[in-house]
Amino acid sequence: SGKISRVVCVDWLGMGGSARPSCWESPVRSIFSGFGHSSGNSPSRFSLCNSIYTPSRAVDFFLDPFDRLLTGQGALFRKGEPLWLVGHSLGGYLAARYAMRINRRQQSATSSREDTTTSPNLEKLILASPVGFQPLSPEDRIPSSSLPTALRLVDALWNANFTPQSIVRIMGSSRGRQAAKRALRGRIPHLNSQCSDLLAEYLYHITVAPASGEYAMNSLLEPAATGEGAGVYAREPLGGGVMTGHFICDNSWERGRSLHSVKVLFGDNDWMHFHEPSARKEMESLTDASGIDTSVHLVPGAGHHLYLDNPESFLKHVLED
Repeated sequence: SGKISRVVCVDWLGMGGSARPSCWESPVRSIFSGFGHSSGNSPSRFSLCNSIYTPSRAVDFFLDPFDRLLTGQGALFRKGEPLWLVGHSLGGYLAARYAMRINRRQQSATSSREDTTTSPNLEKLILASPVGFQPLSPEDRIPSSSLPTALRLVDALWNANFTPQSIVRIMGSSRGRQAAKRALRGRIPHLNSQCSDLLAEYLYHITVAPASGEYAMNSLLEPAATGEGAGVYAREPLGGGVMTGHFICDNSWERGRSLHSVKVLFGDNDWMHFHEPSARKEMESLTDASGIDTSVHLVPGAGHHLYLDNPESFLKHVLED
């Protein structure tokens, strides 16, 4: 396209091919919510892993090493080099939280007349089917005791830090590999047999690797059912004015901010689609409050994995101004 010089793909800490901190150092939310000292979203002081992660600490688990990768010694990006950050699903939520962090840092540097170029030059943020925009109102939430048996089971397993990866580990090597192959062929049927087998083997190994970052499913997210249906929500949402509040500024600060564009994408058959109305409202508020160019788009013929279902449309949205 001529707009970008290179693409850098990063696995979050504790996921994919990145390092896997031990259970005691991972974002585990205590399952003993009824014991110890706790309030609000803060878990109790009891945990099988002695890892007492609030949602904010769980965010830092991912963003701290990511920030060091971008700004520390041997950083991936040169000082002042333009950065477009694309995040999908939970990665979209974390990308938004990172943009909020960078904005606070640049705002603080501008206020104290420090050099703002020590922060990444984040120009564009693309959130692909992100979780976290729709706030969950306690009044709208259906109590677990009133849910169907299947949803009560999901709720119980989720809050016990039982993840989908745990199921594949329990299945063992042979059945686990077959499950990875079936999931991959159902998701990307156009791949030839050799590519599909190679990718399935990779998928199997990163799935059964020691559990670490996957615990963020419980420390950052929660399943819930409302009168509109069931879905997954962020314990600390982006919507409801939260994201906008991090970018409100006066004219003097606007000159020190690097972020110029935020784009949110959902598939038109996306199970995260219920976050779209709140995302549109938040983007409108963000533009009004900060002057940042924002937009929300639906990718046709696509589900949650919109980059696979309609790669041409997805890339067009990423590259467009």
